[in-house]
Amino acid sequence: AGVGLPIDWSTATTWSFEPLEDTAFPAVELAKRVGRAGGTYPAVFNAANEVAVDAFHDGRIGFLGILDTVERVVEAHEPPAALTRESLADAED
Repeated sequence: AGVGLPIDWSTATTWSFEPLEDTAFPAVELAKRVGRAGGTYPAVFNAANEVAVDAFHDGRIGFLGILDTVERVVEAHEPPAALTRESLADAED
């Protein structure tokens, strides 16, 4: 059972979207900061998220530990002087 009615894709539907509350969704704010920072930060964010989600699925961390882990990794990241394919590949490791 879903939280709403099923969507009938053969008829027009109107959806409305509300602004996100940063305090309710802190991962979105972190993702925005990472996007603004650019460089290798998005690759580090993504790699840290993948590892943290795997750790959650394996029962090694709790759900809230995902964001804590990603945030710690992003904050500890020291970006290289130049953005290259190699630096992006290194950031993903």
